[in-house]
Formats: sequence, structure tokens, C-alpha cells
Amino acid sequence: MSGASVSDVNDRLSALELRVQQQEDELTVMKAALADVLRRLAASEASAASSTKKHGGKGEMLLVKVSL
Repeated sequence: MSGASVSDVNDRLSALELRVQQQEDELTVMKAALADVLRRLAASEASAASSTKKHGGKGEMLLVKVSL
């Protein structure tokens, strides 16, 4: 390979490594956000179940539309 080709390959490799790191960081953030949503959903469901029991089993169904 010529000097320019090696330099181009090294530049491309560096750019790809940076992109992979950014995607890994984004996945970490998304996993944390998903875990938070699941915790909130579980708490909400527990609260709704508790409320339903307190009111003689006459609970309302709540539908939530989530768009990503």
C-alpha cells in the first residue's frame, strides 16, 4: 500500500472506532431510559392494582400510546 492509502485506511478506521463508541454510548443511555420506563410502569401498575382493590375491584383501564 502507498503512504496515502495507509493514511486513508487509518483515518477511516479511526472514524469507524469513534462511531462504534458513540453508538455504544447511545445504547447505554437507551438501556437506562428503558429501565426507568419499566420501573415507572411497574410502579404505576402496582398503584393501579392497589387502587382497584381499595375501590371494590372497579378500576378503569388506562391506555397509553408511546411513540419512539
